[in-house]
Amino acid sequence: MASRPDRPRWSIDQVLERTDLSALLDELAEPAGRTMGPGRKWHCPMPYHEDHRASVTMFRDRAGHERWRCWSGDHRGDAIDLVTASTGRDRTEAVDWLANRAGMHPDRPLPPPRPKASTAPPAAQVMDPLVARYVHACHRILHAAAGRPVREWLYRRGIEDATISANLVGADPGRTMMRRGRGLPFGTAVAATFPVYGPAGNLTYVQARYLDPDTAGRKYDNPAAALAPHPRLAFPVTTTGTSADMTLVCEGLPDALTAAQAGFRSVGLLGAQTPDEGVAARLANHADNTGTSLVLVCDPDAAGRRVADALVPLLHDCGHSVQVVTPPHGLDLNDWSIRDPGWPEQVRSASTRLQVEASASVGLPSQGIDL
Repeated sequence: MASRPDRPRWSIDQVLERTDLSALLDELAEPAGRTMGPGRKWHCPMPYHEDHRASVTMFRDRAGHERWRCWSGDHRGDAIDLVTASTGRDRTEAVDWLANRAGMHPDRPLPPPRPKASTAPPAAQVMDPLVARYVHACHRILHAAAGRPVREWLYRRGIEDATISANLVGADPGRTMMRRGRGLPFGTAVAATFPVYGPAGNLTYVQARYLDPDTAGRKYDNPAAALAPHPRLAFPVTTTGTSADMTLVCEGLPDALTAAQAGFRSVGLLGAQTPDEGVAARLANHADNTGTSLVLVCDPDAAGRRVADALVPLLHDCGHSVQVVTPPHGLDLNDWSIRDPGWPEQVRSASTRLQVEASASVGLPSQGIDL
């Protein structure tokens, strides 16, 4: 078999740095659902796998490389593997094909690497300005007479003024006292408003938490998707300046604000949906970018256990072990902080013990601790 004359020898890293995996998946696999942002899915590119439910997602590994995985057939790889699977080329031919596709020629300077995509949810780009105006209006109301019930409720929850100001926490006095545009939280009753920020500190969303869920008929109220797509993750602003070596992943914004107020980096899981591979990939990216380990603080109930059971293996597939801590006495993190001011040291101590146990064990790091 004749050799290929004068074939350029491209560095695989150079080729991958100039390849947009999501665009390549759009080209070589069949996309499904949304057309941009985290959580996108594609049908499996393997020719012998009839993937009717679109099981392929993307994530970044610990080295920062974009990778894909089929969750129903357990096929996976990088851009080169995608080309070999979908076109039948061998790896050498796939590298050449990708290099040519990226505009790489042996007699020309290399094109610039493709900028890494932001881990911020798409809401950072498409949130309607009406949502931001609602957030700022509710923050002003919190400090007026109409906001007094919400202020008192926040103080009872241990949320301090510095945290309130940094995160623009506010008060919605209800639709009988505050007019609102179509698609904003309905305002059935008095509610605390919790703005949601992306990892870069940009406002992406807001949740209204009714003080009396029985009267309102629900606990939370959200903007319509047309105004602000649900980001699923919230990154509270901390005011302490403490450089923590761990990120606490909490159920809901009140718990995440409590953690941030105590000097932890924190992320809030929003809504009742079980975390999926898109959420896990974003958490893994955030941990890589901040150089922190992940500690999941789960509510001591069935829903909390489901969150842990879903998220631990997904993060493990992204190259991250996660420690699971459950507050004592059936409390969530916010309630625990009110009853026990020493809770931060207990979390740090528990996480340290779990890391020691994990280093001595083999297999999936799924251990947790009830405090």
